[in-house]
Amino acid sequence: MIKEGRVVAMGNFRQHVGFASFLGVLYAWGGAVVMGVHWMYGSVAALLATVGGLLPDLDSDSSIQLRGFSGLLGILAAVAVWQDIDDSPVEVPFELHLWSAIVTYVLVRHGLRRTLSRLTVHRGMSHSVPAALIWGAVTYIGYPAESHLLRVLMACAVILGFLSHLLLDEWCSVDLVGRRVNKAFGTALKFSSKSASATLVTYVILAMLGWWVVHFWPADPFSGGFPKPEFHWLETPETHSLHTW
Repeated sequence: MIKEGRVVAMGNFRQHVGFASFLGVLYAWGGAVVMGVHWMYGSVAALLATVGGLLPDLDSDSSIQLRGFSGLLGILAAVAVWQDIDDSPVEVPFELHLWSAIVTYVLVRHGLRRTLSRLTVHRGMSHSVPAALIWGAVTYIGYPAESHLLRVLMACAVILGFLSHLLLDEWCSVDLVGRRVNKAFGTALKFSSKSASATLVTYVILAMLGWWVVHFWPADPFSGGFPKPEFHWLETPETHSLHTW
């Protein structure tokens, strides 16, 4: 991208959000048309693709993505912890639910941001193709659904959004009018970095998560198709009487 005669080496926040969300909506629409994915799952996939478009810039200490996404991730983590406790066979009091959610939010919101700012460098291995696969594996493992295809759908949505960020950064590193390439070209869509230790750690993490994904992978991955959402609460007698009243 060219701005006032200068070459901008990367897309800005709005461009990344817009591009990732556009691809996410297109991905959800394609899933609905080709594979019959329910609109509710498609909307979540589009959202995850948009979130995935913000992930590469979490290695920037001052980025809007890091400040905003760590808060969003804190909320999602708190909701996930609440749901896990609620689904446990042991009855847990409300107060423990509440404190577990609050502690989870604080740890993710502030602890994650400070940890990432200390351990990562901008345009490092967290801004690479292997990192996209890592986030996809994390989504597949952590998405709360029994359906294998549904978890694959969400994992691919995150990978799509992540790669959209890398592609946009590479595109903005090329000046087609001046027929030149910015020095930042090749630092986004990459498989390794100048740091051998960072590259090694990234691939070790990817290998561990890959083994975990293989462990969950079913023998017949395409059996059953995509599930339809079940709204059991609509079928309860209490709700039915409330609506009729």
